[in-house]
Amino acid sequence: MKKTPGHQRFSVFHASASDEVGRRAWHQAYADVFRGFGSVLDVGCGTGVFLDLLRERGIERLLGVDRDPEMVEETRVRGHEARVLDARTGVPSLAERFDGVHLSFVIETMDGEEGIAALRDCVRVLRPDGLLVVRTLNPRNAAVRDGGFWQEPWAKRPWPLETLHVVLTDLGLRIVGAGNEPDGWQHVYILGRAPAAPPAHAERVAVAFQGEFFAYNSMAVVNRELARALIAHDGVAPAIVPDEPAPEPSVAADPRFAALRERALRGVPPCDVLIRQSNGGADFRRVDGARAIVQILPWEYGTLPQSWVDGLHAGGADEVWTPTDYCRTMFLDAGIPPERVAVVPNGIDPDAFSPDTPLDSYPLATRKTCKFVYVGGALPRKGVDVLLAAYRRAFTRDDDVALVLKLFGTRSFYQLEDGGAMLRKFADDPRAPELVVIDEELTDADIVRLYRTCDALAFPYRGEGFGLPMLEALACGLPVIATAGGAADAFLDDTVAYRIPSRRVPLRGTMRGELLAGEGWWLEPDVEVLAATLRHVATHPGEARAKALVGSQRARRDWTWDRAAAIAAERLRALIARS
Repeated sequence: MKKTPGHQRFSVFHASASDEVGRRAWHQAYADVFRGFGSVLDVGCGTGVFLDLLRERGIERLLGVDRDPEMVEETRVRGHEARVLDARTGVPSLAERFDGVHLSFVIETMDGEEGIAALRDCVRVLRPDGLLVVRTLNPRNAAVRDGGFWQEPWAKRPWPLETLHVVLTDLGLRIVGAGNEPDGWQHVYILGRAPAAPPAHAERVAVAFQGEFFAYNSMAVVNRELARALIAHDGVAPAIVPDEPAPEPSVAADPRFAALRERALRGVPPCDVLIRQSNGGADFRRVDGARAIVQILPWEYGTLPQSWVDGLHAGGADEVWTPTDYCRTMFLDAGIPPERVAVVPNGIDPDAFSPDTPLDSYPLATRKTCKFVYVGGALPRKGVDVLLAAYRRAFTRDDDVALVLKLFGTRSFYQLEDGGAMLRKFADDPRAPELVVIDEELTDADIVRLYRTCDALAFPYRGEGFGLPMLEALACGLPVIATAGGAADAFLDDTVAYRIPSRRVPLRGTMRGELLAGEGWWLEPDVEVLAATLRHVATHPGEARAKALVGSQRARRDWTWDRAAAIAAERLRALIARS
């Protein structure tokens, strides 16, 4: 990931995999996952492009296997070791074990039993703490489901993401990343980590904290900031067990997190309490040596996943921490005893997120005076489509406004469903108001600069467990326009924000790869009211700023990581005493 800001008027483009440049771009994010590994096995190596990328990242031991002799020969021409080997039967013949295994577009050529056997074989050749990456076609994508997949002679079965999740979990892996783009992106991925050997002669610690810490996603932010604040609490300061597949170098090197790096372990040590929050999904397996387990579980879709309900009722966690009362109600409705569900909120660092600290402006490719900003993923539940529709109704290209979309993960695992076609069409329409898209990963400091450079945050979400960008922007003194009736009501009301009325829309079936335990919902913000509110904020900047400054004082006083850590420390001391 790049550490410096990058943006254009519109820059989210994804090359096709039909040429060399396109294939390299297609594989980049997955090659980064294996950076720093000693050895990688590429099952289904194709033309060897992926091995090229791994070699460029300094990985010493590379082996590609494919059942197609022509592909193997092309891989060898590139200077890689490669063997003709059928993933159905041949992986057990490998005498060595690897730090990483990349199983790319192979599993769909196998039926159920063959596929499970191949996945089992890949797990067997992983070293402790090794990582398995599986990439395959997305059966929920219309082009895959209804298109030419079934006409291909090699096609046997498209594997849903939740099926892969269950199989890999049953094979003993911890899922640390997964993606499913049901409407547009044609592929899914899942990342599973093998258990790490506990540190040799590890002493029992009071608290261990497992999850992502050195990445850009919101769960990693919560983990590292909460862990950092807990260090100040005697008796509960945690050892951390990072399990992100690819630590972001700029985050890992940040001097603010030096104390976390000193506490980092590979493998869960014996502990009184293990806290878990993974970006890959909940893990309800008990851990040897951990007397009590806390699961941090936000949820956005009204009704819990059935697997969570089953796992919690079966004792997969002694306590659940969830960030808002909005989320806590979902657990109580699922029959989880109230004493086992605590609200441990998210927070901000008031020194970093402030309206007063002198900062350089963030460079934006616009001359417009009024700048709205959105910060988050381009996911349906985040409401970017709602925002664009309202923005288009509110303004034209002649108006002195711009909308800045800071999108997360478009160059890695959150590729836009349509490859960016909707945003490209909007930006190229001469009648549409100006759009600026930033798809580079930004440092925490640059995110603060971006907030402070813009004039209001627009966040018409459909589903949130908390909504950290809204709290961050408010703390920076930025007016916030957001959906009413959801999780963000915990810290947003009409005295500090502009809230958009919404209605509940029922959801059924599967959300985020999880089958819901009943009928869920998300919120549908009123587009007309949102458009009117955007116009009002643009024409009443003084009123909007005054409202936001009241919110900033409240956020920086009442919604800090120190406050969250104090609540968490109290819960941990009670758990330690019981354990």
